[in-house]
Order: sequence, then structure tokens, then C-alpha cells
Amino acid sequence: MLVGIQTLTTMNKLLPLIIFAFLGFIVQAQIKTKSPFITGSINTTFGINEQYKLSDEGNGPFIVPAAILLRTEFGYQFDERWATSINFGYDHHFRYAINAIPYYGSLKYNFIVKSSSAYFIETSFGQMWRPSSKFSNGNYYKIGLGLLSLSSSRWNGMLRIDFHRKKIADFKDGNLDSVSLGIGFSFF
Repeated sequence: MLVGIQTLTTMNKLLPLIIFAFLGFIVQAQIKTKSPFITGSINTTFGINEQYKLSDEGNGPFIVPAAILLRTEFGYQFDERWATSINFGYDHHFRYAINAIPYYGSLKYNFIVKSSSAYFIETSFGQMWRPSSKFSNGNYYKIGLGLLSLSSSRWNGMLRIDFHRKKIADFKDGNLDSVSLGIGFSFF
């Protein structure tokens, strides 16, 4: 009797895993081609805490968020590999108290396409509007790599790493460069 209860308990734990694996084999996801899409993402950059001292306690972590970047993208997927889009965003850099609103065009290439994911490279160029007169408006450049998780629904998750360059006159060397990590979604 005790062996039967243990077997039943083990089967109850394995049943969701078996069902999930079975559904994974049945559901075949793919990139929807010749269709518009919308994406949204939130990225953050990290910097070194300048007040951090190895021997002191209470001075915070060594690595801290340096900026938050919000993005909205309206695009068109031409085929399994190529997509283009128009993007709008909001950037806030904590350390420099810089707010920026970039608007730019992007070209995306899916260099690996699998049934459940697509790995992509994306390049962007556009303008950056600054709501403050502290610094001037400037150009915006971005290149990034990402992973788009495909599903049978219209919603897909996304992970990405991007290099951003904001050309700002009268700023350190005229550039504000950053590398960001982000998560987001895509709606086909």
C-alpha cells in the first residue's frame, strides 16, 4: 500500500512535466511573415557605484543601475529573416540627470531561426530629442543582439543586449555610450 502511494505521488509530480513536453512537441511556432508587429521593451544599463569602498559597509552594491530605457517599436516582418521598424523611446540616465526621447528606424536580421526561437541582430539610426536645454539634441545609434522566443500565440518574449550611442554636443567627448540588457515582448 505504501509503495502504491509513493508511486502515485511520483506520477502526480511527473504528469505536468509529461504534459508540458508533449505539448511542446505538438505546438510548432514560427515567425509570421508579411505581417506588421509591435514590440515593447525595457532595458537597463549598469555602472560602478563611485561611493563603493571595499572595506566600508552600508555604501551600497558595487554595480548599480545607471539608466532605464523604454522602447516601443512598430514594424513589418518581410520574411523569416528580415524586418524593419520605426521606434520611439524614453531614456533616463540617473548619474547625469539626462532625459532623452530617441526616435529612429531599425533593420533586423534573424541569423538563426528555429521552431521555437529566433536569434537576431539589429541596427538603428535616428534622432534624439532632449526635453531640457542642458544639452543639445543629437543623433542616436544602436546595434544589438537578441533572442526572440516564439510561441503559437501572437505574444512572444524577447531578451536583448544593445550598444547605444547618443551624440550630444558639449557632453564628454560628444558621446554618451552605454550597453544595456533588456526584456520585452513582440506582438504579431
